[in-house]
Amino acid sequence: MNDFNACGCRRGLCREAKSGCEHHRRLRDVEVRTVMRPSSGIATINQNSQNKNSSHTRKDYSKKYTTQYPTQAQRVHYHEPVPVCIIGHPSLKIYKFQLPPHLLHLLDHIVNGCDDYAATLPGGWMTYLYSLTKQDIAVRDVPGMYKAATPIISYVKSTIKRMYNAEHVKIDKNQPHVLRYSAEGGCKHTGVELHHDKCSLTANIMMSRSNAYVGGGTYFPDAKATVKLEFGEFLIHPGNLVHAGVDIIQGTRTLMILFTHVEERVESRSVENTTL
Repeated sequence: MNDFNACGCRRGLCREAKSGCEHHRRLRDVEVRTVMRPSSGIATINQNSQNKNSSHTRKDYSKKYTTQYPTQAQRVHYHEPVPVCIIGHPSLKIYKFQLPPHLLHLLDHIVNGCDDYAATLPGGWMTYLYSLTKQDIAVRDVPGMYKAATPIISYVKSTIKRMYNAEHVKIDKNQPHVLRYSAEGGCKHTGVELHHDKCSLTANIMMSRSNAYVGGGTYFPDAKATVKLEFGEFLIHPGNLVHAGVDIIQGTRTLMILFTHVEERVESRSVENTTL
C-alpha cells in the first residue's frame, strides 16, 4: 500500500523542494530513539544531527517530541513474564523466570531482615516451621519484611496467572517463607529429600549469589533434570510434582518460597517448548 505524507509526497521521497517537506526535515533534524536495557530499565538517547551544507538554522523539535516514560513503580507492567526456559516436557509445566531489575535489591533487604530476626531466636534459623526443610522463617513474622516482599509476591502471582491460566492465586498465612540451606556452622541443613508440596503451585526465588555456595539445585525425576538458579531468578512448578533439594557442600543457599493455591480459567494457555 502506498504511504503518503500530509504534503502529498510518498514516504522518503519529497518533491516539494530540495530541502524536503516539513515532515522530512523533522526526521532529519531530531532523531529520538528508545533503548530497553535489562540492567537499567528504560533509557533514552537524544541525538541532534546537523547538516553542514545547510545555510539556514533549523528549529529544535527535541522538546516537542520528548517521550514520557513510566515511573520505576510502574515498570513492573512493562516486564512481561516470559520464561527463561521450560524444564523437561512442556506438560510438566516447570518454568524458570527472571525478576525485573528494580525488584532485585529487595531480596538482599529481606535476607538481612531475616538474619537479624533469626539472631533473636533461641534456635536461630532452625525453626522447624516445616518438618522437611527445618530452617525456615515466615516473612510475616519479621517486622516490615512482608511489606518489602509485596512487590515480589505481586510479580510472581501475575506470572502464575499468565503462565498457568489462573483466575485467582491465594497464599497461606506462612507465605512467603525464607528457606536456608547451610553447610557450615552448628546447624547444618544442606538439602531435602524427594517430596511433593501440598499446594497447587510452588515458586522458588533465589536470594543468594552463585558464588555463595557450592552444589544445590532442585531435582525433578520426571524431567530428569536439576535446575540451578542465579540470583533473582525464580522457578515455578506444580506442587504435586515430586522434587528434591540437592545438597550443598559449601556455603549458604537462601531462597524465598511461595506455596500457592490457584483457581484455573476454562481456557488453557499454550507455551512454546524450550527445553533446559
